[in-house]
Amino acid sequence: MTVVPNTSPEESRYCADTFNGAVAAAALSAAWDIGLLEELAERGAVELPEFTARTSTHPDGVRQVLAALSSRRIVVFDAGGEVVRRGPGFDEAFRTRGFFYWLTRGCGELFTDLTTLVRVEEGADRQMRRDARAISVACRSIARNFFDPPLREVLDGLDFTTVADLGCGSGDRIIMLARERPGVQAIGVDIARGALAVAGEAVREAKLEDRITLTQDDVLDMLPRPEYADVDLVTCFLMGHDFWPRDACAKTLQRLREIFPNLRGLILGDTCRSVGVEGPDLPMFTVGFETVHAIMDQYLPTLDEWYSVIAESGWHLADQRLIDLPASSFIFHLTPA
Repeated sequence: MTVVPNTSPEESRYCADTFNGAVAAAALSAAWDIGLLEELAERGAVELPEFTARTSTHPDGVRQVLAALSSRRIVVFDAGGEVVRRGPGFDEAFRTRGFFYWLTRGCGELFTDLTTLVRVEEGADRQMRRDARAISVACRSIARNFFDPPLREVLDGLDFTTVADLGCGSGDRIIMLARERPGVQAIGVDIARGALAVAGEAVREAKLEDRITLTQDDVLDMLPRPEYADVDLVTCFLMGHDFWPRDACAKTLQRLREIFPNLRGLILGDTCRSVGVEGPDLPMFTVGFETVHAIMDQYLPTLDEWYSVIAESGWHLADQRLIDLPASSFIFHLTPA
């Protein structure tokens, strides 16, 4: 005789919410990809038969994507299920959609293969499979919603003529800088061809090819180039943790002044390792961000560790903004000490 263990309604609901949340995370990314999120954001409601016919999407598949989102109250169905509307959770889900896209599209295969990646026996396949293009799209959304507003505050009053964005990803930041500073020249630097492809499309669409140059280069192994000689401001977002461990970070920060001999300012924005937060109190993104970097054997410094390396590497912290989401995030404005 099989004995079914007793489970409280609360425990059952917790497990159901965990499962449904995993499906809803992937569904949110799919809804963004097919343009459904934007239509809901703009119009408030979407007629499903008309949408699926116009976008050549699978009617039953789209309906199930929305059913997953409705389980988290992101959307709600009208009577009859032919019209879907924004639910009480829609605005926050739309604002944070980049985090879900990073998780499910950018790092989805890595999490699927988590069993292999946590095994340490010799011969285990530890190839890290991430989608650089999807990560660029995700980081563009994250930056626009959470990093760009405080970045504009830091940039207010700064004078610069040529900016280089290290790890430029989608190119969104240098496009924003070029648009807001009409006299500025910009260089986007990234190692990933997929990211540079996204950036190239965005630069052409913005008609800024005459002021923005894209360069494939390894930020951790850069050498001086003629095009770097006039750069007086460097920005670097969401990849500063790649500079670590500590000794390597100090050397990289020092070398930036050799690579960019006219450099007068460095603006760093990144997410740190959380301290003293665990279990159900973990904020959004933290557990995913820290899991991915642990699996990749990539050290994540704390905020205090960042503070301690700045002076050692020949820089002065001129200004800063601390950001709540992503949790433990910052923007530093550094000047040569």
